[in-house]
Order: sequence, then structure tokens, then C-alpha cells
Amino acid sequence: MIIRSGIFLCLAFLLFSCVEEFQPELDEFDNLLVVDGEITNEPGPYTINLSISSGLEIIKPEPVTGAQVVIIEEFGPAETLTEISPGTYQTAEGGIQGQIGKKYKLTINLGGKKYESEYELLKEPTDISSVDAQLEYRAFPDAPEEVPGIQFYVNTEASPHFKDYYLWRFEGTYKYQSSLLIYYVFEGTLYDFEDHDSLKTCYRTYKVGEVFTTNTDNLSVAQVNNKPLFFLPATDRKLTIRYSLLTKQYSISKEAYDFWHGIELQTSNNSSLYTSQPYQIRGNLKNVTDPDEPVLGYFLVAGVSENRIFVERPSEVEIFIPDCALDYMAYAYIFDTGPDEWPIYVTQGEFGRAIAAPGCMDCRRLGGVLEQPDFW
Repeated sequence: MIIRSGIFLCLAFLLFSCVEEFQPELDEFDNLLVVDGEITNEPGPYTINLSISSGLEIIKPEPVTGAQVVIIEEFGPAETLTEISPGTYQTAEGGIQGQIGKKYKLTINLGGKKYESEYELLKEPTDISSVDAQLEYRAFPDAPEEVPGIQFYVNTEASPHFKDYYLWRFEGTYKYQSSLLIYYVFEGTLYDFEDHDSLKTCYRTYKVGEVFTTNTDNLSVAQVNNKPLFFLPATDRKLTIRYSLLTKQYSISKEAYDFWHGIELQTSNNSSLYTSQPYQIRGNLKNVTDPDEPVLGYFLVAGVSENRIFVERPSEVEIFIPDCALDYMAYAYIFDTGPDEWPIYVTQGEFGRAIAAPGCMDCRRLGGVLEQPDFW
């Protein structure tokens, strides 16, 4: 997952902030446990991801298998999660359900060690009033020329809390098309491909790798207006036809805010080595049997509200998609290929039959699926 990889990467580096509390250096430790998961007021199943890393080399974390992972409701039920794939633990369908106003904690038993979080309150979520999409132009360090794109903004309803703390996460879905039609398919024999455009249109859903936070500490009214979220450049297929953004707004604790705000600062373009003192990101979990061992990541307990919007292709912007090169010479060699290379799709160009890069004809090779999402 994109967002998960971003979290692991962020946890590996120094975060910049004026915090004087002493924290032992993370590179003094091997086999750091990394925890990423949540329970919310939305229906489960809930997922906890566990990985282990050596020192600061956690860009490609190794999954932790064979752990006992339990979500516990204070004065209520507990559920032991099932490992559904290496390092991924999940509650059952119809299992424990997060409820507003109740407290939850996570415990992990692994190799004779016990890790746990403190009980944390699942807050009543603040509703999203709207998410707006505006066509804007922006320059980037690696692209000083301004590029067009969609800037997203969020507005909240008035919070039910005197002070509120927010985390935003996103899931994007876009409709796109491959560049070339398919006229033939080779699978030991060359056949006509009658529905030339049947593999042309796909839908792809992905996790947006950025997180955003804010709080209402200094606001006279606990309501957020026109909070800038992420910028989606109109430089690839995402905006060529239609784009949908699912925004999840988490009402979180002050402690969770401090953690995720730290992640946001670390991944922003505005952090500087010279503006603040470094400290290392810690979450809300600890090793009960060895309190000196750092634990990375966060078990999030939060109330969630959602909003989905759709963005049509900006008519004012020309979105450039590189042309697909036709290889006429390579067509002759498909008859020497084996079953492990089939099917091979063939298109028709100015000079006859040709092949091209797989994604040029089969949109699925660009990561999408043919089925239109139910919400589309």
C-alpha cells in the first residue's frame, strides 16, 4: 500500500521539532517493531499491520508473522485478530465494533515480549461540510515551471468538542484508457480480436500517500474552513477522463495529533534542518517487558466521517500522454514465443501489424480493472 510505505519511511527519519524530552537513538536498536492499524466507528473488519526492521533500514519492512494481536474494549469485549497474510492481522466479519465514547487498546505478544498501547477514547467525529476541487498552478522543486492541477480543500462542520484534532487520509479512483486498439491476439495461434476496445477502459483505485492534520486550538469557533489538502498535477492519466476522491476525516486525540502532525512535517517540503531541534517519531505503543525498547507506529482510535467527490477532466488543461511506439519488426518474433509470454496483443498501424508496450493496449497492465466501481 502506498500510504503504508510512506508511514514506514517517515518513521525511519529524524523529525524536526522543539521537544526536549530525551529519547534514545533508534539506530542503537535492531529489530524494531513497526505497528500500523486502527479502530474507528466505521464497521470492521479492522486491520493491524506488523513489520520488523533493523535500525533505520525500514524502507522495505519485513512482515512479522505468528504474533498474537488483540484489540480490547475497556470494560467490554476483546478480539484476537487472525493473520490473513504475512504481517497482516484482521478482525472477523461481525467482530468487535468501535463505538463512540468507548476506549480501546491494542496488545501484541511476540516472541515472549508484550507490547501494548494505552486505552484511547473513540471520539464523536466531526462531519465534513464539503471537499472542494480548484484548478490551480503550482511549481515544484524538480519542476520549477508551474504545472496545472487540482488543489483540494476541506471544510468541516462545527465540532462537538471544545478543542478538536484532525487527520485526513485519502483514496483516489480514476477512469483511464489505453492508447491503442487490439486487432489480434497470439496464443500459439494468431486470432482475430473482435472487440477491439474491450480492454481499453479501466478504473484504478489507490491510496494517496500524503496525510494532513490540523487542530482548532486557536479558533474562536471549532470549525475548519478551506484547509488545503493535496495537489493533484494534471500531468498523467488520473485526470484524463474522470477522478473521484474519497476523503476520510479522523477526529483524533491530542497525542495522535502530535504523532501524525510530526509525520506531516517530516514529509512536507517546508521542513528544514536549520529551523528546529530534531527528535525521533514515537507512537503510542510500548514494550511492557522492556520499556527501553522503542516501538514505531501508531494504533489509531478515532471517529471518522467521509466525503466523496468527482472531478471531471479540466477543459482548460491539455493533459499530455506519451505516444505508444509501434514495433513492426517485433511482430514477426511473436511466433517464436512460449506460453509463459502469452497472450500477446497485436494492433494495426500505418505499416501493418505491430506490437507495443503491454499497457498501450491492455489497460489492466497499468494497474486498473475493467469493472466500474459501484459508487461510480
